[in-house]
Amino acid sequence: MSDKPEWYGKHPPGWGGLLDEDEEILWQGRPSAAVVVRASDLPESLFGLFFAGFAIFWISMASSMSPGRNAPGIFHFFPLFGLPFLAIGLYMVFGKFFWRAYQRRHTNYTLTNKRGFIATEVMGQRKLKSYALTDTLELEQSAQGDTLWFASATYTRRNKNGFKRTYSKRIGFELIEDGAKVMGLARKALREAG
Repeated sequence: MSDKPEWYGKHPPGWGGLLDEDEEILWQGRPSAAVVVRASDLPESLFGLFFAGFAIFWISMASSMSPGRNAPGIFHFFPLFGLPFLAIGLYMVFGKFFWRAYQRRHTNYTLTNKRGFIATEVMGQRKLKSYALTDTLELEQSAQGDTLWFASATYTRRNKNGFKRTYSKRIGFELIEDGAKVMGLARKALREAG
């Protein structure tokens, strides 16, 4: 009895039209759904702490200044203008970690002999992106899980003054189990592709 699925050698159910004729699925998995805090998050969290602190200061100062009885109604709601800034600051300090865990809980990874697929279904919005494997494979291992970087994407943003900023973002399977095995499969696929 073979331990390979019945669709082995063919495209599995649901993958029709997505894979090339000579493309095979080598591995499928999911990232860890745990709340993870990385050292690289510290600068943004510190800025968020300052942001939230300033919003609290604004709200408390605006609340302590009582408008006169004849003041327009908008002045009675002046302290509330600080609430959106408080929410943004709290998100930067705490919320982003829970949001990322939620996103990972709704993410699936697939490695083929040609590409890496990242499928997400977050708040009813489904996305499937594929990235060609490159020979710049990099494996990061940590107590929270392994991350295999296999591609990169370049983005360009232009502000209202016309200033253009280009930056690159690494793409990979984040916080997976047994990343060394998955890297071995990707390296083998690249070697066989020549």
